[in-house]
Amino acid sequence: MCWLRCGAFAFQSPCDRRIVFPWRRAVAKVGAILAAAGRGVRFGAEVPKQFLELGGRPVFLWGLSALERHPRVEEIVVAVPPGWEERVRDWCGEFRKVSRVVAGGESRQASVRRAFEALSPGVEIVLVHDAARPLVSQEVISRVLGEIEKRGAALAALPVRDTVKRVSEEGRVLETLSREGLWLAQTPQGARRDWLAEAFRKAGREEFTDEAALLEAAGFPVFVVLGDPRNFKLTYPEDFSLLEAFGDLTRI
Repeated sequence: MCWLRCGAFAFQSPCDRRIVFPWRRAVAKVGAILAAAGRGVRFGAEVPKQFLELGGRPVFLWGLSALERHPRVEEIVVAVPPGWEERVRDWCGEFRKVSRVVAGGESRQASVRRAFEALSPGVEIVLVHDAARPLVSQEVISRVLGEIEKRGAALAALPVRDTVKRVSEEGRVLETLSREGLWLAQTPQGARRDWLAEAFRKAGREEFTDEAALLEAAGFPVFVVLGDPRNFKLTYPEDFSLLEAFGDLTRI
């Protein structure tokens, strides 16, 4: 089925599954949010992990560079911990697509929402990427964007390959779960702007761990595209050695 334009709305017809938004331009304007407001409690460093040095510059700049280089991304808003705004603005001086640096909230969802509200009115598709995932590729970004254009909402993810156990608080194995249909979520994640706005409205004070869960709870269908094993999230200090093992950072 396909969506046909009528005024300010989009409708679906039986011809294909591609979503056609009611924008005036041939291609939708894409805005991205870099979620860099985490405090890195599990990482255990005095400085939030996204601001530690990796390959000669702060971690968050690697993901920001990937978004900046992507030809479809036209605007980027960076959410940072309160008090870091000026320093991050200085770091972002070379990035022409960064429109705003905003102070985050008490949770990831609150931080993303503040950044979402700072996007310019013309943005029609919104991507959200974790600053702690510095190795995101152009191909993964493109796959997520393509699926959003077809289906309305999407995220990068990897199918579970290891055996999964459900364990009690005491460490006892309670059951072995089937891996079938299980995927590990990555970022970027994203959706039509109007869908994400409605999802934030419906959520109220309820908290979700990522945008996919937020959208699911609001009743919107979310689809996965293949992510990348290198696009893992920095969580512990030893993860830095894994990044170095992937090779020359200058090629990212």
